[in-house]
Amino acid sequence: MEGTFDKLTNQIRRISSELVRSEVRKGKESLCVRCRGSKLLCGLSTCPILSNYFRIFRNEINRVCSSKIIHGSSPPSIFIGRFGYPKVYIGPLVPPLFGDTSIFDFPEKWAILPFTEILRFRTLLVHGRTVADVRFPEKLGKIYDLITEMILSEKPVETEMELQKKPIKLKELTMEVSPIGPSAPLEKLKLTTTKTDFKLEKIYYDFDLKASEAVVKLYEEKVPISRIQKALSAGMLGVKKRRSLVPTRWSITAVDSIISEWLIEKIREYPVVNYVEVYIHEEPENLFVALLVPNRWEYEWLEAWFPGTVWNKFGKNVVIYADYERYKGRTNYAENTGGCYYAARLAVAEKLFSMKRQAKAILFREVYRGYFFPVGVWNVREGFRRAFKKEAKKFEDLGEALSYIMTKLRVDFRKWLRKSVILWETVSKKITDFTRRELV
Repeated sequence: MEGTFDKLTNQIRRISSELVRSEVRKGKESLCVRCRGSKLLCGLSTCPILSNYFRIFRNEINRVCSSKIIHGSSPPSIFIGRFGYPKVYIGPLVPPLFGDTSIFDFPEKWAILPFTEILRFRTLLVHGRTVADVRFPEKLGKIYDLITEMILSEKPVETEMELQKKPIKLKELTMEVSPIGPSAPLEKLKLTTTKTDFKLEKIYYDFDLKASEAVVKLYEEKVPISRIQKALSAGMLGVKKRRSLVPTRWSITAVDSIISEWLIEKIREYPVVNYVEVYIHEEPENLFVALLVPNRWEYEWLEAWFPGTVWNKFGKNVVIYADYERYKGRTNYAENTGGCYYAARLAVAEKLFSMKRQAKAILFREVYRGYFFPVGVWNVREGFRRAFKKEAKKFEDLGEALSYIMTKLRVDFRKWLRKSVILWETVSKKITDFTRRELV
């Protein structure tokens, strides 16, 4: 199977879809970067870029999932859709494999893996789906009870799904959600004995704890972000009467946002950093650059999509989008950059919290041609986490720091400035305003 997947992923790299070329409006290449398969800004009923992905992989996945009975070890994992809200699809994700499949839904461990490997195991996760009202998931009865039991397990759960038909329909892809395999209506669900995560179980049975407080408490208990996201999505957190299902895509960003806001509240009380600091993490498909300037908290996220990348597949120019917040934070959703904004904000907030410092944080991401399919915003969060684990380049002079950054970024710095607010204001001031001597 490995050889087949390698051929298929190479085909994605080479594919030049006439459908996409004809349907993405001429001169509007940036629409895809803004939409990322979720808003359908091109006016079509489905994303033509993602349709290519589905068409290429459908035959291979159907060969692996050839039965209505799916028996294997769930990581454990679930997927909850958003279309039709408040009545949405919900169900477990189960690969036709046994053993330790935890890596299948553990983004914190994916950073060192090639994209083809992530795609290989993610597309084996079969989604047994049923419809539920997000406000009343308990009406699903035993199926919902088993789903919550799965999410409470700290280890993979041997699971058997009986589906109404052979799974053939692939699930939606967006920037926020990692890809998953085919789906079919769920008929029956069975589990073997699970091993309960007692940290999560304690919060699950605390019916007076608000959802945001539950998320923070689990984070303080060192529960991985990905597990917290699944618990929130499954409607297992919050005051009993207010609990509800949260679509997977929304829960991912919600958890990143809640935790980063909690950290930033504390960061605002800390002294500013002593130096201008630069952190860099390089990958074949991505470049992550973080600039920390001695100043009270502000944050800007800038990302550049090169031609040939998944959301700028046939564009001729680099497309840049940005979002920012002032000292007191945002009051609306970061529409331009979506979940990436909050994933990156969490990473930088963690770093400043560990330093017991605050700063003006300006984060850059360049996305290169090798990034040929969406894997989820975890890639941004974990990319910057890796950057912040490295030793910082420290400068007393902002100009020197910017000169160093410009040797790493491929996009002309003037293009970044034209799209920015915080960065533009920062470099517009006199460089001497940012020397260590004048800040003391």
